[in-house]
Amino acid sequence: MKSTTLILITLFAPTALGAELPRAGLPPEALPLWESRWERDKLDELIALVERDLEAGRSADLALLAQLWYERSVLVPDAEAEACHRRAADYGFRALGLPGFEAGSRLSEGELREVLSRTTDPAAILWTAHSWGLILGRMNPFTAFLSLGKIRAMYERVIELDPGYWGGSGPQAYGALLANLSDYGILFGGVKLADAKFYLEWAILLDPTYLENHLALAWEYARRAKDRKLFEELLRHILDAPLGDWPFWNRRAKAKAAEYLAQVDRLFK
Repeated sequence: MKSTTLILITLFAPTALGAELPRAGLPPEALPLWESRWERDKLDELIALVERDLEAGRSADLALLAQLWYERSVLVPDAEAEACHRRAADYGFRALGLPGFEAGSRLSEGELREVLSRTTDPAAILWTAHSWGLILGRMNPFTAFLSLGKIRAMYERVIELDPGYWGGSGPQAYGALLANLSDYGILFGGVKLADAKFYLEWAILLDPTYLENHLALAWEYARRAKDRKLFEELLRHILDAPLGDWPFWNRRAKAKAAEYLAQVDRLFK
């Protein structure tokens, strides 16, 4: 049933094939920085440029700043990543019309769903959820447990608004979340690994050129399913594939694919 549903969804949903296109509000002088932001100094310069507009009281794209700070967390040492996630989540919640991270993180699930129902920009939701989710991963398990339903609601809203946004990142992130929830069995309503696979495969169908989708299927599904053949096939595909139109994130996917392949004997012993 699910495979048939996935085919129908893909046939009638808008295609996600695209590129790391800049947001409409990005200043023209920032475009060269955007196109080379996988270099940390260029990304820092880009962030400073957008934040200067904000500090000067001019219009600034808060969702873009959430994305850029989240991307910065990929480039910095682990010790600096949490500060980036908090900065990203703060901008993200502000993009959702809230005062910031502290106010957003204190909302009940019902209150958050009300905020999400008024939000039509998938970017504001996605990058906030990404950042908040990683912050929760560093907190005590009980606190994180109470907030996982909120993260799930955010990814569900991204899928509702535009499943193809950012290369299919909504279904991909939702699938990754379900895969993690499947580790806890009945605690989260009996989520199964097969549920996660459905969304991870959907993301690949939406945009096979976005290599993070293949990486998620390998790490979140194949690793848990003990499917070494699929795991290695997906990672080797990532290494062989061109950077294409996703230079920042496909570079990251290739680096992680090489890292995971080097660990394959340990992961599947």
